[in-house]
This record gives sequence, C-alpha cells and structure tokens, in this order.
Amino acid sequence: MPSSPSAAATELFIALGAVVKRLRRNPIPADESLRDALAGVTPAPRHIAALLQVASADRLGMGELAELLSVSLATASLVVTDLADWGLVERSTDEADRRRTYVTVASAHKATIRALLDSRLRPLEHTLHRLEPDERTAFVRGLTVLAEELDRTMETAR
Repeated sequence: MPSSPSAAATELFIALGAVVKRLRRNPIPADESLRDALAGVTPAPRHIAALLQVASADRLGMGELAELLSVSLATASLVVTDLADWGLVERSTDEADRRRTYVTVASAHKATIRALLDSRLRPLEHTLHRLEPDERTAFVRGLTVLAEELDRTMETAR
C-alpha cells in the first residue's frame, strides 16, 4: 500500500489549487476586437501559453516557441495555426532562410495582448519582490522541479 501524502505535500497541493483558481478567474482585458476574434472559440491553456510567449518576445521562431512550450515543432505549429486562424498572431518567413518561420502578435491585438501579459506577470513581479533573493531562487527551483515531476508522472502513466 502506498504511503499517505505528507502534510507539506497536501499544503502545497491546496496552495497550487488556490493559485490556479485565481489565474483562471483573472479575466482577459476588455477589447472588442479581441472578443470578436475569439467569438465561437475557446482557447485552450496551450493557446494562451503560446500567445504569452510570443508577446513577451515580440517575435519568436517556431523552434524557439516549441522549446519554450516543451512541445514538438508539429504541436507548436498546430497551436500557431489556430492562433493565426483567429487573427491573434501573424507568421512571417525569414528572408535569409526561407525555412525559418517567425510568429508575432497581430498588430490589431498588440495592446490587448500586452495588457494580458502584464496582468499575468504583475502578481509574479510583486511576489518575487516580496521574497528575499535566496527565497526567489528556491521558489523558482521548486516550481521547476514540480513541473518536471508532473511531466515524469504523466510519462509513466502512459
């Protein structure tokens, strides 16, 4: 029989649940053109993650995006295709290397996507500011290890 989870693991699970709940509750900034672009579609978390990555980099290569999202190039391409179909991102080809594709936030939505990015990052900035430097390092390291363990758990479940 597996051992019971520790009180610390239970406390962490509850805290993460509270964080996720608040992240989901944080609305997308009001913007009529964005609302129109999203009419009839429901972006999945992978779409929002990709959009935020592109917005934070201004212009991102498809390979870089795939790496940042920890997905295959094919998966990143599918996500970008959805975002492009919705008018949220634009793709362009590198003039020097026609095989290389870049992704940028569509001009019509730059300000709104920037506001969305800022709304997601502001609480993180405030959190990091409240922590001591060694606590910041431990906090980020802990979340990184948690993500790795969740990936590992999912891989063994397959």
